[in-house]
Amino acid sequence: MNIVMALLALGFLIFIHELGHFWAARATGVRVEEFAVGFGPAILKHKRNGIMYRLNWVPLGGYVRMLGEDSPEAAQAPDNFNNRPIWARILVISAGVIMNMIGAFLILALLFNLYGTPVTKVLAGAISPGTPAAEAGVMEGDELYAVNNIRLNSDAQIFLDQVQANTNKAMPLEVIRGGEIVKLTITPRVMENGKTMVGIPVGSGRVFVKEGGFGENLSRAFTETGHLTTVIIDGFKKLVTGGVSLNDIGGPVQIVQVAGQASESGVPYFLYLMALLSINLAVFNIIPFPALDGGRLVFLFLELLRRGKRISVEREASINFVGILFLLTLMVLVTFKDVFMIFQE
Repeated sequence: MNIVMALLALGFLIFIHELGHFWAARATGVRVEEFAVGFGPAILKHKRNGIMYRLNWVPLGGYVRMLGEDSPEAAQAPDNFNNRPIWARILVISAGVIMNMIGAFLILALLFNLYGTPVTKVLAGAISPGTPAAEAGVMEGDELYAVNNIRLNSDAQIFLDQVQANTNKAMPLEVIRGGEIVKLTITPRVMENGKTMVGIPVGSGRVFVKEGGFGENLSRAFTETGHLTTVIIDGFKKLVTGGVSLNDIGGPVQIVQVAGQASESGVPYFLYLMALLSINLAVFNIIPFPALDGGRLVFLFLELLRRGKRISVEREASINFVGILFLLTLMVLVTFKDVFMIFQE
């Protein structure tokens, strides 16, 4: 069921991306010949008003095929993609990315209004018997709220520093359990490994807290969309500069796996991941690489700089074809890596 939810999420994000291209093409007078979600053979297909709609077996992308987009066919037809004004072609190519950004904002707005905004908390892990934490009454899942009368404010390091500074000294600890503050007293002591500890594995966990009205949550959704976009762009920069290893890249299998886990965690976590994936899809597609939307925009901006003189359709199609081959090869390699990692677990 989790895999089904993950595939539905990916399919929906691909759908809204291609829907952006589709709507922009229709609005600017470009003839659309095919609208497809997925690649490969069709599961379902239906032709209406001269447009073939397809749902294909391989859910790794989609496409909107427009008259003359990558070929010189019907060169004189007014509804040929290449015969539309350059502003219209830029809009058509950019519309998928725009729709993914709008989609992410709307998902976050829905999430924040229904479930709340994400807040990072310091949470207690599994408590071992016989430790100071167990003796104090700390329970797994408790939110560590304050220690020694110092608020943690989602900073686990404050807690760890206080533990080290108070060996064999009783100190107050406040935890949130079941929505209420529980006051405890805990005494750090030197354990068998020679370190001062209390036996609380701490980690950061994200919870959703409802606050503010509809307008405030819209503003938060807009801000969070910008924040996530910045984080993802920074990730791509690190990939280019070598700050992130190729081994850290997740392919389609890992994305489905993570989305499935998010659906297990609950609706708010699943929606948040959908918004993140939507932005990721937008940022990836705007990269100026052949076959991606960003690569197609490069050709259009070159046409602008050359005052309307464009690179031939055939040459552009050849360059995009090389780009597609490279991306497909990369996708296959990353998919094999994901599968190998799963079997190693």
